[in-house]
Amino acid sequence: MPNPMRNPVRVLPIVFALALLAAACMGGDDAADTTMADGEGAWTTMAATTTMASGFAPTPGEGGEDAANRDTDAQGVVAVLQPGDFGRSIVYTAGLEIEVDDVIAAGRRALVELQGLGGVLFGQETTSGPEPRSVLTIKVLPENFAAALERLTGLGTLISQNVYADDVTERVVDLQSRISTAEASVERLREFLAGATTTRDVADLEAQLLQRETDLEVLRGQLRTLQDQVALATIVLVLTQPYPGPEFEMVQTAYPGHDGGAGCPGSEELDLDEGAPFTICYEVVNTGDTHLGDLEVRDDGLDLDPDDLIVLAGDPAALLPPGGRLLMAYETEADPELYPGPYLKVSAVDANGAPLHLQVLESVERLTLEVEPDDSLPGFGDALGSAWHGLQRFGGALIVVGGALLPWLWVPALMVLAWWWLRRRRRAAAASAPAVPPAPPAEPMED
Repeated sequence: MPNPMRNPVRVLPIVFALALLAAACMGGDDAADTTMADGEGAWTTMAATTTMASGFAPTPGEGGEDAANRDTDAQGVVAVLQPGDFGRSIVYTAGLEIEVDDVIAAGRRALVELQGLGGVLFGQETTSGPEPRSVLTIKVLPENFAAALERLTGLGTLISQNVYADDVTERVVDLQSRISTAEASVERLREFLAGATTTRDVADLEAQLLQRETDLEVLRGQLRTLQDQVALATIVLVLTQPYPGPEFEMVQTAYPGHDGGAGCPGSEELDLDEGAPFTICYEVVNTGDTHLGDLEVRDDGLDLDPDDLIVLAGDPAALLPPGGRLLMAYETEADPELYPGPYLKVSAVDANGAPLHLQVLESVERLTLEVEPDDSLPGFGDALGSAWHGLQRFGGALIVVGGALLPWLWVPALMVLAWWWLRRRRRAAAASAPAVPPAPPAEPMED
């Protein structure tokens, strides 16, 4: 029989046919693998793109197109998250923050919108204080995840949105494997326990069995939790309600003379000589939609004391309603070293006085004040006033020096006490010393 290997011409067709068959088989498997890999890669890219984006889907008008009419973005990545069945365990979660006019009504509307999608409310926390806020935890089926997000974003103005897709297939498979191993171990221990003959063996096996049964239940609980997360997508919806801040207009005017504020409001520009009496007017008008409380007019440039303000209209201690007006006057004298610098400290409150927002604003309409310095020679009254001011400064300096030396006054007092005590001791010692008789007179010397 002839050996076919010796004739390569006959072998080549057979080899070529086998190569084509193998290529066809491998091409089909590679195509299937490539399809799955491409699907998973697109999903990962889509999730990453959606997670980093401020909103889940592009807003209408971006790029000159309506996002609702586009299925892909410029890079060809799917722009609308639509979960699909890839044969893997994926956990879908999303967080939405939406600004609405009424958080209570918006929360009810959200539940109505999700009823048709099988949505379930798992938790709700609502605050109706100065800053109304409601947090809803909602569960929906993964196939309704995208539709639920689309309906919820229509409740109001979207502030922020985060969407995540977590592939937990490996964790599920690992838990299932560990559970199978733990179940087999528990069964073996039960068999050993059934054949145990001594009390010590029974006690040891029961302790091991209890520990392994506990570990098995923990693993089963982890698997159930993970499967529940996969079975239902989670959406945390945060509803916020905007609250208005204080809005007002404050105008500062002035006029010459003192008349208790009868001439208010005055003019916005005033020229005076140094020392001339004049009156400053402060007019505050509430131009916002909220009440204003805790009103405090300040003017550090003029050394204004709020207690010296003369109230002409309104009550600074009461709430100033929308459209309300407050008018006050302050009488002083022109000084070239002083300049107007008014501002108003005020808080926005509701009708019951509960604070909504605190804000300090400066007046935008400030008085233009020009003071001409007095260059004339000083008279007797000016000299007397200067002397009196000098005496006051000297007295103030003495008080400051005395206050600085007061903590050290005990030092000279202690020195005086020590000197007096030493002097007294010397006198006492001199009084108690014995008297020394006088020396006899010296006899005259004979020549």
